[in-house]
This record gives sequence, structure tokens and C-alpha cells, in this order.
Amino acid sequence: MQMPRCQRCTKKKIDCRYPRSGPPLSEVPIPELDFPWLDDLLGATETAAWAGVLAEPALNHYHLSSSDGSPLPDFLQVEGPSMTTMARQEMTFAVRHFKTYPEKWLKEGKAPFIHPRLYANNMPRALQDAYAVCAIYSTKTGENSTVAFAVIESKANELIRSPNQSSWTPLDLLAAVQGLLIFQFIRLFDGDIRQRAQAEQAEPVLEFWTEQLKTQTQAEQAITTSSTTSWRAWLFAESVRRTITMSFMIRGIYSLVKLGYCTVADLVTANSFTAQSQLWDAASVFQWNKACRECSPLWVPRMNFDTVLQEAKASEVDEFGIVMMVTYKGQDRVDEWLAAENEYRNSVTNPDLFQNMAEATGMNALGLEEHLRLPTS
Repeated sequence: MQMPRCQRCTKKKIDCRYPRSGPPLSEVPIPELDFPWLDDLLGATETAAWAGVLAEPALNHYHLSSSDGSPLPDFLQVEGPSMTTMARQEMTFAVRHFKTYPEKWLKEGKAPFIHPRLYANNMPRALQDAYAVCAIYSTKTGENSTVAFAVIESKANELIRSPNQSSWTPLDLLAAVQGLLIFQFIRLFDGDIRQRAQAEQAEPVLEFWTEQLKTQTQAEQAITTSSTTSWRAWLFAESVRRTITMSFMIRGIYSLVKLGYCTVADLVTANSFTAQSQLWDAASVFQWNKACRECSPLWVPRMNFDTVLQEAKASEVDEFGIVMMVTYKGQDRVDEWLAAENEYRNSVTNPDLFQNMAEATGMNALGLEEHLRLPTS
């Protein structure tokens, strides 16, 4: 529907500009984001190889530590006081997994940071809309993409502009952050330029909500299997920990993809979580209590995976733990851990995500570049 035009503008054949209306949508500039290797990756249907030779990082001039002195990932490079870079293979691995989370949640009812039992009795509207969007996105084709993206954009804006945000409970806030993360996974990594731009505009909201969630759940974040006997309390605490970590992580990975560096490594490294798959996958109080008695929680303090690598088997670490471990320790180190345990990576999550170790070690660097269709550096 067109806005009415005054006689003056009609006579001069110019558009009327109403106060606060802004320029028409067709005139809003959308930045051209040029990183073709990511476009190739996002357009690929095959899953990622587990192999690859990581280039030795140039660590001669930098001591890897965060601002408070805690260690940063083994293979990360720090350029200056706060700019962190990452090897492309780890970025590729993370992006590929992030891209699968909407469909995983749609088909399995769970994601590495969304537990199906947390909202079993009453799913908040934010997650209802996000789940519906996942279903719409799963049916997107070249012919219906305009309609699909219009619905996705509308639902994302509804979430961002939700009324009564000041009265949200911590559970409401958690659901809002999780829902917005789902929208970000879809829009940042779909490959559509407009969707990327829209997702970038939503980043300050995600950042603000995440900080609110972090502030409002300080006590809950301290809850571990050793400090509580309540499955419900632990489930909420672990969901908060993983959601906050994922929020900072997607911000950092996207910055690495777009700019080649990120400035949030300290924010990610400050987080801890429980990596034990039997605890996170428990579907009842009975299963959770049983896992508490029989399994190590595999607590990862401030992204320090040393104990997990020393004591855990691959089958004990869930997908969230694997993704975080690869981004922090590198694929080579995790390969060594899996080989030492005589286990294949397909014992951890969906077998389609991984090749076995024999194939992995048989692929040279040239073959990896060709498989991933990445430009040779």
C-alpha cells in the first residue's frame, strides 16, 4: 500500500517523506559480504571431513593468555592485545555444525544447547516461533525462498520487539536467547546476502540479552552435579551455561569468518560446562541420577579440556563438547585423543558427520582443500 502524496510532491513528481518513516525498503543499502570460501561451504551438501593438516601457528611473538591470565586455545594466534585468529579448518568445522542445529532441533526436538525436557510442560512463545521457522526453512526452495525469508524475517523481528521484556523471568530470557540463536544460525549461514545483513543488525540485541541472562543467573550458573540433587535445577543451569557460551561463540566465529579475527575469545573462555553426554541426554530424573552415580560429569572449567582428554572416552563427550574441544584444541589434538582411545569420531554423534580415522589419516592437505572446495592459501 502506498503512502498518500501531497499536492506539492505530486506536482514536482517526487516522493513524500513522512517524519520518522525513513527511506523505502528498496533504498536501504545491504552490504555486499564477500567471502566466497564461506559461500562454497554453505552451498555444499556433503559433510565435513574430520582430517586435515593444521598449519603451525606463529607463536614466537605472543604468549597465549586472556586478559586475566588464563590460557587461550592451544592453536589460536593472538594479534595484539585482543584480536584472536583461528585456523580455517576449525572455523569450517564450527560453521558446518552450527548450520545443522535448526534442522537437528526440528527433527530430534533437541539441540546441543536446547534440552527437550526443560520446556516439556510449557514451551515459551519465543521457541514456538523459532521451531515453526525451522520447519519453514526446511522446506525452502529456489521458488519459495522469497516467501520463506519474509516469514523468517517477520518472526525474528517479532521476537526482537517482544513486549514486556522488563518482566521476563530468567526462563523467559533463556528461551528468548535460544530462539534468537536459532534465527542467527539460519540467517548468518544460509548464504543469502539480505539475511546476513538482517542477522548482523540483530547481533546487538543478542549481545544485550546474553549479558542480561548472564547477570540474572549468577547463582544458577554455579550449580553442578556435585552441588545439587535436583535434576531440574541442574538442567536449567547447564542450559544457561551452554546458551551463553553458544551466544559468544557464534559471535566470535562469524567475526572470524567475516573479518579474519575476533575480539570475544576472553568471553568464550570465561565459560564452563558439563561435557558428559549421559547427563545432558538424560530424559528423566531416574536416568540423570543414575548417570550422576556411574559417570564422571566431565566438568570443563573455563574451556580447559585437559582432564577430558586425559580421562574421558569419545563416547562420553556430547556434540557440544566435541565442537568446543575442536575449536579450542584443534583437530589434530582431538584426532590424537580419538586414536589413543581406539575410537572413531562417528561414535560421538551422527555417523554421517564424520569419516573414520583411517580415511582421515589417508587424506593429504591437497585432497582436503579439494574436498572442502576452499582456496589454497
